[in-house]
Amino acid sequence: MTQSAVAIGIILCLLILYIVDIFPVAVTTMIGMVAMVFSGILTFSEAFTCFSNSSVMLVIGMIIIVDSLLESGMGGKFGRLLARFVGSHERTFVLIVFLSAAVLSGFMTNAPLVAMYMSFIEVIADASDGRITKKNTFLPLAMGALIGGTGTLIGSTAPLLANNALASVGAKTMGFFTPMPIAASIIVVVAVCYRLFIYKKQVKWFDFPEVQDEDEKAINTVPFNKRRAIISSIVFIICVLLFIIQPFNWDVGLIAVSGALVLIMARCIDGKKALKNMQWSAVITLGSALAVATGFVNSGAGEIVIRWLINILGDHIMNPIVLMTLFLFAGYVLSLFMANGSLVSMLAAIGVPLAIRVGCDPMPVALACVFGASLAMATPVASTSITMVEVAGYRFKDYFRLGGTVGLIGLATTWVSLILIYGLY
Repeated sequence: MTQSAVAIGIILCLLILYIVDIFPVAVTTMIGMVAMVFSGILTFSEAFTCFSNSSVMLVIGMIIIVDSLLESGMGGKFGRLLARFVGSHERTFVLIVFLSAAVLSGFMTNAPLVAMYMSFIEVIADASDGRITKKNTFLPLAMGALIGGTGTLIGSTAPLLANNALASVGAKTMGFFTPMPIAASIIVVVAVCYRLFIYKKQVKWFDFPEVQDEDEKAINTVPFNKRRAIISSIVFIICVLLFIIQPFNWDVGLIAVSGALVLIMARCIDGKKALKNMQWSAVITLGSALAVATGFVNSGAGEIVIRWLINILGDHIMNPIVLMTLFLFAGYVLSLFMANGSLVSMLAAIGVPLAIRVGCDPMPVALACVFGASLAMATPVASTSITMVEVAGYRFKDYFRLGGTVGLIGLATTWVSLILIYGLY
């Protein structure tokens, strides 16, 4: 059996494992990486070198920087400010949570951000005498973080994985804010729809009782440390500015790790605690996904899939709108049943070389993979952020109704935005 056939078999097995959800996503993705090594598609060094990739270092550095901000008490400050600003009007509160989470997630990884918001939302809900509820706020929070996180290269792993696919074939890579116009369009359209009709719909759909947790511990109980808060905020802002301007062609992973080391040396966060609190599942998933994507391309499997798609679609594949639409909808449908980060790496490994082969700009195809996968919110398995808010008591039909509505609105907005921004018409 050829290596390409083995690689395709490994990918299919991974898809099945993602769908049946027997193991955690990180374990499943690592199984795929190890299978690539045992089958001879990748050497041990080639596989584990992916863990030193710039994208992995970026995630590690930003997790430590965000943890330092939270441990300084800044999360509590922000929560109390939000509570005073919106009062007890739930529709306004939900909209503010959605928008602020979408903005902040462009500069913070999703899971810590959602965890921080959930903590102070619980306190605000408890103090509102039922005027504000967790069930009407948690899912919009996760959706806002998921959409906003696709707007920059540090908000989520999906843009990073697509960017690696562009770099691997020598195509023009994304800048820090390349996905932002599309993400911003989705955020604005969804926010308007929320104001007009979505909020009223979700109130009717979420007819289950509010979940109570007597052991809730809020992030705003963390004591405020002025020195740590100032230093952590300055380092965070400097890192974001350096991500944008990238002086002397400094790598974004180097910038993030350097910022994290500065905070550890300044005693803003304990080094041992930082490593203990590290979201190793996200790190393992990202590194393993990069290795699987590398093996998929190196084995020639990507080339086989490309030829197969060309044969099926014929001359239609030459149309950039058809090509972009294909990967946008493929990402959306498949991500309903599997983690979006791993899916983006596989789709981009096929879509980017295919776009170059047929003479199309690979950038809109790469972005279609990112947003298609990131907008799949109709099931609780597509991303960690969506899964985390399940504690509010959501049922599968609640995800399907609200997540499906917002996802389809976002999908239509993405399709129009890509056509207009990249002149595909």
